[in-house]
Amino acid sequence: MIITAKDFKKIFIDIANIIERNVDYLTELDAEIGDGDHGVNMNKGFKKIKENLLGTGTEDIGEMLIISGKVLLNEIGGAMGPLYGGGFIKAGTALKGKNSIDKVDIYNLFSAMLDSMNIIAPAKIGDKTLIDTLEPFINEYKRLMGENDLLSTFSKALIKAKEGMESTKDMISRVGRSSRLLERSIGHIDVGAASSYLILESFYNSIKTF
Repeated sequence: MIITAKDFKKIFIDIANIIERNVDYLTELDAEIGDGDHGVNMNKGFKKIKENLLGTGTEDIGEMLIISGKVLLNEIGGAMGPLYGGGFIKAGTALKGKNSIDKVDIYNLFSAMLDSMNIIAPAKIGDKTLIDTLEPFINEYKRLMGENDLLSTFSKALIKAKEGMESTKDMISRVGRSSRLLERSIGHIDVGAASSYLILESFYNSIKTF
Protein backbone atom coordinates (compact mmCIF):
# COMPACT_ATOMS: atom_id res chain seq x y z
CA MET A 1 0.00 0.00 0.00
CA ILE A 2 1.33 3.41 -1.01
CA ILE A 3 0.25 6.66 0.59
CA THR A 4 0.50 9.66 -1.72
CA ALA A 5 1.15 13.27 -0.74
CA LYS A 6 -2.56 13.99 -1.26
CA ASP A 7 -3.42 11.09 1.05
CA PHE A 8 -0.95 12.28 3.66
CA LYS A 9 -2.39 15.77 3.68
CA LYS A 10 -5.83 14.25 4.29
CA ILE A 11 -4.43 12.17 7.16
CA PHE A 12 -3.25 15.31 8.95
CA ILE A 13 -6.45 17.22 8.25
CA ASP A 14 -8.40 14.29 9.69
CA ILE A 15 -6.17 14.33 12.79
CA ALA A 16 -6.89 18.04 13.23
CA ASN A 17 -10.62 17.34 13.05
CA ILE A 18 -10.35 14.51 15.61
CA ILE A 19 -8.40 16.71 18.03
CA GLU A 20 -11.07 19.40 17.66
CA ARG A 21 -13.84 16.89 18.44
CA ASN A 22 -11.95 15.73 21.54
CA VAL A 23 -11.01 19.08 23.07
CA ASP A 24 -13.33 18.60 26.04
CA TYR A 25 -12.10 15.04 26.64
CA LEU A 26 -8.44 16.13 26.63
CA THR A 27 -9.19 19.18 28.75
CA GLU A 28 -10.96 17.03 31.33
CA LEU A 29 -8.07 14.57 31.51
CA ASP A 30 -5.52 17.34 31.88
CA ALA A 31 -7.54 19.20 34.49
CA GLU A 32 -7.44 16.12 36.75
CA ILE A 33 -3.66 16.07 37.25
CA GLY A 34 -2.27 18.82 35.01
CA ASP A 35 -2.94 22.44 34.21
CA GLY A 36 -6.00 21.83 32.03
CA ASP A 37 -4.80 23.47 28.81
CA HIS A 38 -3.70 20.44 26.77
CA GLY A 39 -6.92 20.13 24.77
CA VAL A 40 -7.13 23.82 23.94
CA ASN A 41 -3.46 24.04 22.97
CA MET A 42 -3.55 20.89 20.84
CA ASN A 43 -6.67 22.12 19.07
CA LYS A 44 -5.13 25.52 18.45
CA GLY A 45 -1.99 23.94 17.02
CA PHE A 46 -3.69 21.38 14.80
CA LYS A 47 -6.19 23.93 13.49
CA LYS A 48 -3.20 25.97 12.36
CA ILE A 49 -1.63 22.87 10.80
CA LYS A 50 -4.86 22.28 8.88
CA GLU A 51 -4.85 25.85 7.60
CA ASN A 52 -1.19 25.63 6.55
CA LEU A 53 -1.57 22.29 4.77
CA LEU A 54 -4.70 23.41 2.93
CA GLY A 55 -2.76 26.46 1.80
CA THR A 56 0.38 24.69 0.61
CA GLY A 57 0.91 23.09 -2.76
CA THR A 58 3.93 21.02 -1.73
CA GLU A 59 3.96 17.37 -2.70
CA ASP A 60 6.87 16.66 -0.34
CA ILE A 61 5.59 14.65 2.62
CA GLY A 62 8.68 15.45 4.65
CA GLU A 63 8.09 19.14 4.08
CA MET A 64 4.47 18.77 5.25
CA LEU A 65 5.73 17.27 8.51
CA ILE A 66 8.33 20.00 8.96
CA ILE A 67 5.71 22.71 8.33
CA SER A 68 3.42 21.03 10.87
CA GLY A 69 6.18 20.72 13.44
CA LYS A 70 7.11 24.38 13.17
CA VAL A 71 3.46 25.34 13.64
CA LEU A 72 3.26 23.32 16.85
CA LEU A 73 6.48 24.78 18.19
CA ASN A 74 4.97 28.23 17.73
CA GLU A 75 1.38 27.53 18.75
CA ILE A 76 1.43 25.00 21.61
CA GLY A 77 2.62 26.01 25.05
CA GLY A 78 4.11 23.84 27.76
CA ALA A 79 5.93 20.59 27.04
CA MET A 80 3.69 19.40 24.20
CA GLY A 81 4.81 22.03 21.68
CA PRO A 82 8.46 20.96 21.70
CA LEU A 83 7.55 17.26 21.99
CA TYR A 84 5.09 17.04 19.12
CA GLY A 85 6.64 19.89 17.13
CA GLY A 86 10.17 18.57 17.42
CA GLY A 87 8.90 15.07 16.70
CA PHE A 88 7.22 16.11 13.47
CA ILE A 89 10.28 18.05 12.35
CA LYS A 90 12.60 15.09 12.92
CA ALA A 91 10.12 12.79 11.14
CA GLY A 92 9.93 15.28 8.27
CA THR A 93 13.68 15.35 7.98
CA ALA A 94 13.66 11.54 7.74
CA LEU A 95 11.07 11.63 4.94
CA LYS A 96 12.33 14.76 3.16
CA GLY A 97 11.91 14.55 -0.63
CA LYS A 98 9.32 11.76 -0.60
CA ASN A 99 6.03 12.33 -2.43
CA SER A 100 4.71 8.91 -1.44
CA ILE A 101 5.38 6.61 1.50
CA ASP A 102 4.95 2.93 2.35
CA LYS A 103 4.80 0.90 5.56
CA VAL A 104 8.55 1.17 6.16
CA ASP A 105 8.41 4.94 5.81
CA ILE A 106 5.57 5.06 8.33
CA TYR A 107 7.73 3.12 10.78
CA ASN A 108 10.55 5.60 10.14
CA LEU A 109 8.13 8.49 10.71
CA PHE A 110 6.97 7.36 14.15
CA SER A 111 10.38 6.05 15.14
CA ALA A 112 11.94 9.44 14.37
CA MET A 113 9.22 11.13 16.42
CA LEU A 114 9.95 8.89 19.38
CA ASP A 115 13.70 9.49 19.10
CA SER A 116 13.13 13.24 19.12
CA MET A 117 10.81 13.08 22.12
CA ASN A 118 13.31 11.01 24.08
CA ILE A 119 15.99 13.63 23.43
CA ILE A 120 13.78 16.57 24.42
CA ALA A 121 12.21 15.01 27.52
CA PRO A 122 13.64 11.58 28.32
CA ALA A 123 11.05 9.16 29.69
CA LYS A 124 10.51 5.43 29.69
CA ILE A 125 7.57 3.08 29.69
CA GLY A 126 5.97 3.26 33.11
CA ASP A 127 6.62 6.96 33.69
CA LYS A 128 3.00 7.88 32.79
CA THR A 129 3.67 9.84 29.59
CA LEU A 130 2.92 9.63 25.87
CA ILE A 131 5.87 7.21 25.65
CA ASP A 132 3.54 4.59 27.19
CA THR A 133 1.42 4.87 24.04
CA LEU A 134 4.03 5.45 21.35
CA GLU A 135 6.81 3.03 22.27
CA PRO A 136 4.61 -0.12 22.46
CA PHE A 137 3.02 0.91 19.16
CA ILE A 138 6.38 1.35 17.44
CA ASN A 139 7.83 -1.85 18.86
CA GLU A 140 4.85 -3.91 17.74
CA TYR A 141 4.76 -2.21 14.34
CA LYS A 142 8.43 -3.03 13.78
CA ARG A 143 7.90 -6.64 14.87
CA LEU A 144 5.01 -7.18 12.46
CA MET A 145 5.77 -5.10 9.39
CA GLY A 146 8.08 -7.62 7.72
CA GLU A 147 5.36 -10.22 7.25
CA ASN A 148 2.16 -8.15 7.20
CA ASP A 149 0.64 -5.44 5.03
CA LEU A 150 0.31 -1.87 6.24
CA LEU A 151 -3.26 -2.05 7.49
CA SER A 152 -2.75 -5.29 9.37
CA THR A 153 0.50 -4.06 10.90
CA PHE A 154 -0.96 -0.74 11.95
CA SER A 155 -4.18 -2.18 13.38
CA LYS A 156 -2.34 -4.71 15.55
CA ALA A 157 0.19 -2.12 16.72
CA LEU A 158 -2.70 0.19 17.56
CA ILE A 159 -3.97 -2.39 20.05
CA LYS A 160 -0.65 -2.13 21.90
CA ALA A 161 -0.90 1.66 21.81
CA LYS A 162 -4.35 1.56 23.40
CA GLU A 163 -3.19 -0.88 26.06
CA GLY A 164 -0.27 1.42 26.80
CA MET A 165 -2.49 4.49 27.05
CA GLU A 166 -4.95 2.73 29.36
CA SER A 167 -2.12 1.41 31.53
CA THR A 168 -1.19 4.97 32.52
CA LYS A 169 -4.32 5.12 34.68
CA ASP A 170 -2.68 2.81 37.24
CA MET A 171 0.73 4.51 37.19
CA ILE A 172 2.34 7.09 39.43
CA SER A 173 3.46 10.04 37.34
CA ARG A 174 7.25 10.30 37.20
CA VAL A 175 7.66 13.17 34.73
CA GLY A 176 6.26 16.68 34.37
CA ARG A 177 3.83 18.75 36.41
CA SER A 178 1.72 15.76 37.49
CA SER A 179 4.76 14.07 39.08
CA ARG A 180 4.36 16.40 42.07
CA LEU A 181 1.13 14.58 42.93
CA LEU A 182 2.91 11.27 43.52
CA GLU A 183 0.30 8.60 44.45
CA ARG A 184 -2.53 11.05 43.83
CA SER A 185 -1.78 10.81 40.11
CA ILE A 186 -2.99 7.18 40.16
CA GLY A 187 -6.46 6.69 38.72
CA HIS A 188 -6.09 9.12 35.81
CA ILE A 189 -5.06 8.47 32.20
CA ASP A 190 -2.13 10.64 31.14
CA VAL A 191 -3.34 13.30 28.71
CA GLY A 192 -0.25 13.02 26.48
CA ALA A 193 -0.78 9.28 26.21
CA ALA A 194 -4.40 9.99 25.30
CA SER A 195 -3.69 12.62 22.64
CA SER A 196 -0.97 10.50 21.03
CA TYR A 197 -3.42 7.59 20.88
CA LEU A 198 -6.01 9.81 19.19
CA ILE A 199 -3.39 10.75 16.58
CA LEU A 200 -2.50 7.11 15.91
CA GLU A 201 -6.13 6.00 15.80
CA SER A 202 -7.06 8.81 13.41
CA PHE A 203 -4.06 7.98 11.21
CA TYR A 204 -5.27 4.39 10.96
CA ASN A 205 -8.88 5.35 10.29
CA SER A 206 -7.70 7.59 7.45
CA ILE A 207 -5.50 5.02 5.72
CA LYS A 208 -8.34 2.50 5.85
CA THR A 209 -10.22 4.71 3.39
CA PHE A 210 -7.47 4.81 0.74
